[in-house]
Parts: sequence; C-alpha cells; structure tokens
Amino acid sequence: MSRRHDRMIMVAFSDPNALYQGNPERQRDPQRFGFANFVAHAKLAESAGFDAIFKPDFLGFDIAKGSVRPRPGFEPLTLLSALSQHTRRLGLIITESTSFNEPYNVARYFTSLDNISDGRASWNVVTSYYGEGNFGDGRLLPLAERYRKAEEFMQVAYRLWEGWEPGAVGFDARGPVFDARRIHETNFAGDFFQVKEPLDIPPGPQRRPVIVQAGASEEGLDFAARHAEIVFAAAPDQETGAEFYADLKRRVVAAGRDAARLKILPGLNIFVGDSQGEADDLYQSQFSDRALLAYRDKLVREAPLFRIGQLDLDERIPAEAVPTEAALHQVERRRSRGLLLRKYLSRPDQTLRRFLSDVFEFGHLTLIGTPARIAGDLESWFEAQAADGFVLKGGNSFPRVAGEIMPILRERGLLRPPEEEGLTFRQALFGDARPG
Repeated sequence: MSRRHDRMIMVAFSDPNALYQGNPERQRDPQRFGFANFVAHAKLAESAGFDAIFKPDFLGFDIAKGSVRPRPGFEPLTLLSALSQHTRRLGLIITESTSFNEPYNVARYFTSLDNISDGRASWNVVTSYYGEGNFGDGRLLPLAERYRKAEEFMQVAYRLWEGWEPGAVGFDARGPVFDARRIHETNFAGDFFQVKEPLDIPPGPQRRPVIVQAGASEEGLDFAARHAEIVFAAAPDQETGAEFYADLKRRVVAAGRDAARLKILPGLNIFVGDSQGEADDLYQSQFSDRALLAYRDKLVREAPLFRIGQLDLDERIPAEAVPTEAALHQVERRRSRGLLLRKYLSRPDQTLRRFLSDVFEFGHLTLIGTPARIAGDLESWFEAQAADGFVLKGGNSFPRVAGEIMPILRERGLLRPPEEEGLTFRQALFGDARPG
C-alpha cells in the first residue's frame, strides 16, 4: 500500500499505433489509424486503470522539422468527443491554443464536451510555437506576449464559465427553463479580447474543464502555478524530477494556491521484457546508426544553435558546438527544450552517439526492465515526490503495460480503485469537485 494518501495519476497518449508496438507488419497497416482502433485503444486504457487519455495537437505543419506529417484524420476535440461515448471514466485531455482561438469559442467547446462526457473534459492550454501562417495577420507574438495574451484568455474563459449561477437552469413539463437573473453578462474588455454576453449554453458537471499545461519556460511555469491542475513535465531522472516537482509546488504556493491541487506528471517511455536483457535489447534496437544520424539532422534543423551537423557519431562534442545559456534565452520558440538539450550536450566527454541516445525522447523518463522492476521504479518516483503520476508517451508494448504493469500498481494500492464510478475527472484527481 502506498505511503502517500493520494493515488498515482496515469495518462496515456491517445495513439492506436500503440496497440501494435512490437509488430512491424501491423504497424505498416494504414487502417491502424481508423476510428475503431482509437476506440479499442481508449477502452484498453480505461480497463487497465488509466485515468485519462491525451491528444497532443499542433496547428499546421512543422516545416522546421524537415518532414510533413499530416494528422491521422481527426482533430482532438472531435475525436475525444466521439471517444467519450465509448468510455465511462477516462478524462479527456484536449489541446487548444490561446494564440489562435477566441475565449468564447473555447469556453463553448469545453462546456459542450463536459456535458457530453458527464464531466470528463480537460483542456491542455498551449500558446503555440508555430502555425502563425495559418491565422490572422500571420505573426506569432514574442513568448512573453503570448503568455500575457494567454493570461487574459484564461480570465475571460473563467468569467464565461462562472457566469451561470447554480439554479440558473430548471426543468418543467416542456423542457429546460432558464432564470435570466442568474445568468450574468461577461462584460470583459482587455488588451486582446472583448466579450460582452454570457456563455450561451449551460455549464457542464465540472463547470469548467480540468486545466492542463506543459510549458517549461519561466513564463510557462509561472502560468502553470496560477492556473494548472495538471502539468506535463520532462524529467529524465528522479533527481531532476524531484527538483522540478519541489520548484513548481513552491510556485503554486507563492501564487496563493494549495500545492495539492496540482498534479505533476512526467512524460514516460516504457520498454518491457520478460528479462532485463530482453528489455535492454528492445530499447537498444531503436538506435541504429542511420536512425541516430537522421535524428541529429532533425535536431540541427530545429535548433541551429547546436552546431553538431558535421560530427560523427563517436566524435566528442567540442566546446564550440555548445551554445551559451544566454544565447538560448534569446530564442523565442521552444526555449526550455533548448536549455534541456544544452544540459546533455555539455556533459564531460560527451560523444554525439551518447548525446543523441540520451535525448532521443526529448529528456523524458525511459524505464527499461521487467514488469515488476518498472512498477517498482514508478512507485519509487511517486513516493519520493518526484511525480504525482505519469504520461505514457511510447515504448515497445502498450498492451504489456496495460496487462502486466498496471495490475501490479493496482495491487500495491497506487491506482484509483476500479469500482469508483460516476466521478467527474476533477473528483477523480482531487477527491472533490471544486476547481483548483
């Protein structure tokens, strides 16, 4: 039984390709991204004890990565709204941008989803770092301005969600009846947004969605401290995780909030085998020379300040290839990721091969081993307050995670009991319904 009084929160990427991990022939089947497989993946995640599924999203093609990869047919709001009808208790985490949306629209989207799903809506708030060519005047605001706009966006959204008092909606023989005295005008006029009327649909069971955030810049962390109920983090080892955890919880308290109302979930990749040797081999199989060199070239396109494009895999990283922290602080897009990459690039006697292997998953935690060992590692992070749970991003076998690792966590009392039904996502996270 866990020594902590709360439960580990487990989130899975909504990715039907995970059903076929370890089966290259099935992974080449284009039908694997059909809606039926999204349903099958969500149902497996729910039955295994995951608390939520998450659909990342980017608006447009990221040309800087050098590859154009279209989405598999669905944008997140439509997809997870449909998946809500095939699940009963999974939280539904959807990405929407504050840079390329209007608060009134977003408030309506999540209120509608919350009603459709019986209170399981959750919003991953992003400010975006590309896609500006598809919206408005084609400009992306500087980072600090993007967060200032996001702050105003949140204030408008809160006012919209809070504009309906309890009791504003009743029912008689003809259907719903609205008490206009309990529905209040928004009347917001700011630097970025002007909204006059109240939201035109009644609130959902949660009144407002669970707020999620993943930015790791100083601006992003302070934004999370003010607003987030879940933060997705990048922490490759337990020491780094514990430092990040303590720092962000301190920021939450400094913002006047209860630190317990924020769940910090590092990204996680799992390579599981019947033995440690098998798991090690499965992990190493992804690091062919060809794959590492392709990844090197991708990093150079994304982060030209890292001058590693001409290095051989077993060549040591020269000092001139490592950008200064000051230079990286001037970067407007993915600044925090650049600083994390620098940490790995500047290790003593670092070779290009080791660097690329270390950062292959962008600094996220990778666990390699048998089901029992991996469950023990997850419990160790949780008990050490390096994490409140995890976001499963990838690995070699989602079915094995669901069928072999999750049962061990449940036996140890670390997961939400399967008999808990009828809770909103916020109630499942915190034990009560009040927004964080």
